[in-house]
Amino acid sequence: MRNSITGMRPDPKREIISIGTINVDQLLGPIDDWPDRGTETVYPQYEMRVGGGGGIFGAALMALGANQRMVVNIGRDEMGDWLKSQFGPLAQHWHQSDTVTSVTIGLTHSDKERTFLSNEGHSALFDADMVRKMLSHAELDGSIALLVGNFLMPRLVPDCTDLLGELRDAGAIVALDTAWPTGGWTDAVQDHVLGWLPMVDILLINDAEAAGLLGIDGETFTANVDFHIAQIAKKLAPGAIVVVKRGRHGASACMGDDIVSAAVSGAVDVVDTVGAGDCFNAGFLLAFQRGAGLGDCLRAGIEVAGKTIASHPRHYPGLGDLCAPISALLDPANQSKTDFMTFDQVENG
Repeated sequence: MRNSITGMRPDPKREIISIGTINVDQLLGPIDDWPDRGTETVYPQYEMRVGGGGGIFGAALMALGANQRMVVNIGRDEMGDWLKSQFGPLAQHWHQSDTVTSVTIGLTHSDKERTFLSNEGHSALFDADMVRKMLSHAELDGSIALLVGNFLMPRLVPDCTDLLGELRDAGAIVALDTAWPTGGWTDAVQDHVLGWLPMVDILLINDAEAAGLLGIDGETFTANVDFHIAQIAKKLAPGAIVVVKRGRHGASACMGDDIVSAAVSGAVDVVDTVGAGDCFNAGFLLAFQRGAGLGDCLRAGIEVAGKTIASHPRHYPGLGDLCAPISALLDPANQSKTDFMTFDQVENG
């Protein structure tokens, strides 16, 4: 499905594939002061839900009715069984590792920020051989394959270069969301990512991750967003897309010489921002698969993320929950009727 002139041509009949982390999120709060040792404190808010970049991305796509495949592992315990129950047939081929399932305790704060405490669990065992086995029957040519949360899967990191190359050779459009590396943007982390970028078609990162990748502070990045996005774009495959998620400032993207930005439409009553970036990825990549223009892909990502983070308890929006233009764009029944610009039109002006 690749073409040297037009770049990427996703096949809407193929799957959107996620390769990454899934875990159980248990959110508790609001916590603004750490309790004294040996004491017990009761908090008013608690919720258990699907977590991890791959898990949240998959849940958002499921709500949107997307054709998808989730390539993840889980632990062999009650928490792993619970995760499988949330996805039904999508979980039939997941690898089950002989260890406990990864659980994240999310401590929410009154300013909407959060702190995460996680155990290693099954994510520490996820490797490239599991990925290859779970993809052995997948139609990769024309599919979109997203790797998310690489640095939370230490056994996968050494083989990421080979895996990205195999996906591209099979005709998949490769997307990458590194998420925030657990040890920060060290020289070793930067070297890993810079080695992967030439095989990436769509890089999906937030502004803090973009600054970390470039080795600059957030204020420097924000002061000249377009320039810095263009600098990142030069490190990717020819014709690739860099997307930077900017929270309340919306999102920006660079493809070739074109830089496009989209703002948040209207006020968003934020409940919690956990998984906002993963939900953005779902809206963006589904719109991309439908052939939307770059600006509309950004708007779809913003819309899906905004509806999600304003819900309590967590609700992933379906097509009927979205504004009419985005709903029509993402609805496969309307594909032949849409008037949105294609990526080829954006690239060719």
